[in-house]
Amino acid sequence: MSERERPSPLGPYRPKREESPFGPRPKRQPPRDPFAPPGAEPEADQVQRVRPRPPERPLDLLVEVARGGAALGHVPRLPGLCFRAGDATQLIRIAPSKVVEYLRWLVDENLGDLNLLAAAMTRLVRAGYGAEIQVTERERRDGAPLWISGNPAVLFDLDHRPLGDEEVRAHFRFIRQVLRRMRVGLAGLASGQRAWKPAPDRRSLDETMTHIGDCVWWYCSRIDDALPETAGPPDEEPIERVGRLVEEAAEFLLAVPLSARAEIHVPARFLTSDEREPWTHTKACRRQAEHFWEHLQGLPRAVKMAAEA
Repeated sequence: MSERERPSPLGPYRPKREESPFGPRPKRQPPRDPFAPPGAEPEADQVQRVRPRPPERPLDLLVEVARGGAALGHVPRLPGLCFRAGDATQLIRIAPSKVVEYLRWLVDENLGDLNLLAAAMTRLVRAGYGAEIQVTERERRDGAPLWISGNPAVLFDLDHRPLGDEEVRAHFRFIRQVLRRMRVGLAGLASGQRAWKPAPDRRSLDETMTHIGDCVWWYCSRIDDALPETAGPPDEEPIERVGRLVEEAAEFLLAVPLSARAEIHVPARFLTSDEREPWTHTKACRRQAEHFWEHLQGLPRAVKMAAEA
């Protein structure tokens, strides 16, 4: 028997068949969107693998640098988005990742349609193109130490641009959702845990909520010296007071005529260390939303410490 005719230990050779012996190959399913709620159908751009259209221009980043070098970044076209870094160089480097984190939070909270820009960018993130989001420094100013009561806040050039009603509503829609997250975080704590302080010079959770409520009213008072602070019921919980003041602030800021929203105000009462600190309607809206976002970042750790105390 020749070498060619010798039988193979694996059996006779069979040519490839067109059909698989295991049946027809199943149709490949499109990847599931990790941000979609259970049972949701994949979006058309996922099924067709069409790349979402990126924004026409990079996001503006406003940089506020403290005396010691620490920096605070603001992205005014995305309500509430601000973040810190050790210096301006690091701030610019981490800005894209902070934008993507914020956009993922919007998706999780069903706020992907917060404004037109957020809608376009959340589509990029959902389709896996978040790394293509560009952020460009537009303005840099010297500022005070970050988020310390009594210190002034920078008035950027973009704060001179008046916000329309839809933009103001977007800011307060964002604020209301942050407040809902805060309510959920505090819901499982007893009154004693909410009153617990991690250190004598640190606020308790109830004191933090009182502080947030004070600032909701205070930011509005920056553009109206005659604005009264309304009182709630005597047994009003701190977080309920925040909710009431948020609604009053939204009503007040939406009532300011569009023609007056670019005016510069210098408050005459409850001043910061800069007695001539300028404010505009836009700056008041921006700082309102940013203040809530800043406190939301530290809330999970504070709740965990209070629960374990």
